[in-house]
Amino acid sequence: MGDEEATSLPYLIPLSDTLVNMTNPQDPKDSKSTIRFSTVPPSSTYTFSHIFLPNTSQSDFFTKTTLPLVKDVLTGQNGLLFTYGVTNSGKTYTVQGGKEEGTAGILPRSLDVIFNSIEGLQVEGRVCSIFIVTKSSWLMRL
Repeated sequence: MGDEEATSLPYLIPLSDTLVNMTNPQDPKDSKSTIRFSTVPPSSTYTFSHIFLPNTSQSDFFTKTTLPLVKDVLTGQNGLLFTYGVTNSGKTYTVQGGKEEGTAGILPRSLDVIFNSIEGLQVEGRVCSIFIVTKSSWLMRL
């Protein structure tokens, strides 16, 4: 229970959709002492292009991060989506999604947009070939 206590105290507090305040977590055994992990002040504010809260839906995350990239690819631009993070931070769930309805990740949502756009692009004569390459070196030509 002691370990859970230490991580249950919020030390990252979103201030807006672009700002987050970080305070060093307190040692649960001594409420007066502060665990110092870095040389930054005990409380710091950081700015990001966008902050996604834990309750963000897969749909909202896809719409704000990946859909613009997919649209650019469909207009002939190159695109790359790179995921990075510590183990158990949610990368696989974000990319693949869950099994419940509405929890599809960015990969199935991207493929859905691509497959539903191909016919219209072929009619306009704008699509010659589309290649999809994944980590396992699987190549699909449409």
